Amino acid sequence: MEELAAAYEGLESDLGDADAIAAYRAAVLARQAAEAAFLAGVLPTGARVLEVGCGNGGLLIELARRGAVGAGLGLDLAQSRIAFAAAWAADEPRAAGLRFAAADALSADLGAGYDAVLCVTGAFAYFDGFRPGAGAELLARAAAAVAPGGRLVLELYQHERTRRLVEAGDGHVRLWRELEPGDPWRFYLSDFTFADGILEHRKTFIHRDDGTVDTGRSERLALYAPDELDALLDAAGFGDVTRYDGWDGAPYGGGDHLVLTAVRRAA
Repeated sequence: MEELAAAYEGLESDLGDADAIAAYRAAVLARQAAEAAFLAGVLPTGARVLEVGCGNGGLLIELARRGAVGAGLGLDLAQSRIAFAAAWAADEPRAAGLRFAAADALSADLGAGYDAVLCVTGAFAYFDGFRPGAGAELLARAAAAVAPGGRLVLELYQHERTRRLVEAGDGHVRLWRELEPGDPWRFYLSDFTFADGILEHRKTFIHRDDGTVDTGRSERLALYAPDELDALLDAAGFGDVTRYDGWDGAPYGGGDHLVLTAVRRAA
């Protein structure tokens, strides 16, 4: 997990002055508007929520701004991102009930009695990518943390297009895209390989202002078939699984963007 934490350390450390930070925060909230709207519709008002892999804290903060979350804990491995999240929450009056901690969700004290546990932005795929069986461990810990009848929400990127491109490229492909104007990084280059159910993604970022090149970020992602996910969720104590085609609430039709909700069965 140290390698994964190092890949995201410093992501928000060089944003510049207060105006640049405000612009970055606004861009984060704009990108997360759809997921925040979806979650606000399925959470009880003022819910108590645990987010695993919270990154810069934007989702929990937006949910608190909307009144959907009254108290919450966000966990992430990257200490710099947690520091950014805590500073952001301190500036938001409605986020007073949020707490952020740099911790490993497989060993940290998660607490109990949550209305929901969230693991979004594809973060669940990192666990089995790090160590086989870690995904099942996380689901078991999530089941212990959420109250019976509470929800688990996973967001998974199935990477069907990328996988097809990698397979057409004999196991290797490179792609790039330009990021939004509010992002301090302008270009995002990806180098993919795929083998044994694991998609390895090595990243390069090019800074918008000074052209700095950052090549220190990479990830290993487990890609799951639907029946594999069903078995993992059932073994952990979750049922009533519903799949959506992203955050717009439409039924899942097999595309790249899968949002999944499940309900913790009574003990």
